[in-house]
Amino acid sequence: MAWTTPRDWTGISSDIVTAAMLNVDVRDNLNVLSTHTHTGAAGQGGASMSGLTLAALATLTFADQSANPDAAGELQRNGNDLLWYGSSVVNLTQADASAGTASLRSLGTTSVKAAAGNHVHTMSQEAEAEGIHGGTLVLSSITSGVNVGTSETDIISVSHTLDDSNNALVVSAVAICGGTVGAGATYTARLDVDTTTLETETSIGPGKYVILQVLRAPGDTSSHAYKLTIEPTSGAAENQSCTGTLGITEVTV
Repeated sequence: MAWTTPRDWTGISSDIVTAAMLNVDVRDNLNVLSTHTHTGAAGQGGASMSGLTLAALATLTFADQSANPDAAGELQRNGNDLLWYGSSVVNLTQADASAGTASLRSLGTTSVKAAAGNHVHTMSQEAEAEGIHGGTLVLSSITSGVNVGTSETDIISVSHTLDDSNNALVVSAVAICGGTVGAGATYTARLDVDTTTLETETSIGPGKYVILQVLRAPGDTSSHAYKLTIEPTSGAAENQSCTGTLGITEVTV
């Protein structure tokens, strides 16, 4: 049975409506509508929603399917969750999912939360050359100076152990070598950790300050030795008195 376009009743001869007319226009068409399956044929409605606009839609309510979608392109409600299936199921209403999984994020400082933008970092400052820990940064200094020979000479050395392997260090060293030296005399300042060079400054003239500073993340809680050294590089820079300071700031993230 198919849909029949209703007749124009204004053209009825002698204004007489017959049972046959009503059977076609009313009975048969109502029967078609009672069993129609949206084939896209006349009276059946579109087979898809491609032309649907939602501009005037105020509320869209999903029935609880009590299950997750399992085919690409499905958007489905399961209890209080709304889930989308692309290549896998994504819970659009879940918050703070595991790292690497798209989800809503609350504000916080853990690995699955979004930074609020107004948080602060707690600074923990330590210096160990004097055996002092925590609270205030103590700069270790050689105030009487160290006479530099013809080769590399240790000016100052401190050891430090991180409170937490996730923390970082700001290591700062300042050095100056003075006295009257020959023309063109220069020296090199080097900041090392254990046996690795962190920062080097070359061609420093007598009486000139040099500042060496690095940001370091050791990644462990082992003790590491930080050292400032001076080495003559030209002229008569040897046998000069050099003074240095070395400071360590531990930053807790």
